[in-house]
Amino acid sequence: MGTTKDNQLALSFNGNIFPFGPASGSDALAAIVPADDVAVVVIQHSAIGWPNFFEFNFMTGKTPTWKRSIYQKLAWKKPSGARLEMLWRYEQYFYPGDGWVQAFMTRPGSTGLIQVDILTSTR
Repeated sequence: MGTTKDNQLALSFNGNIFPFGPASGSDALAAIVPADDVAVVVIQHSAIGWPNFFEFNFMTGKTPTWKRSIYQKLAWKKPSGARLEMLWRYEQYFYPGDGWVQAFMTRPGSTGLIQVDILTSTR
């Protein structure tokens, strides 16, 4: 994450660069996004959960009975055809009486940011 030579806030991954737009000039990592860009965030959960029989929480005694994966996907497309897709996966827990709780549980190597694809176009 940084700026390009023409002061565009951009993400670089695997040798490809995706510019978000002109850097805002503030101390924060922010860009002035061009009006003709299209960005969509989709949040979905796995179709099948799995039972959690063998886990026990000794601190609280409250253990989820089911778990499932939650996927958060960012798809950003520029008029030039350039695309950025990012995918995050988290675990979501089910507790009797509480239902499915917020899905921010991570497990090293299998959750968090799991995929980044940048497709550049020369159109």
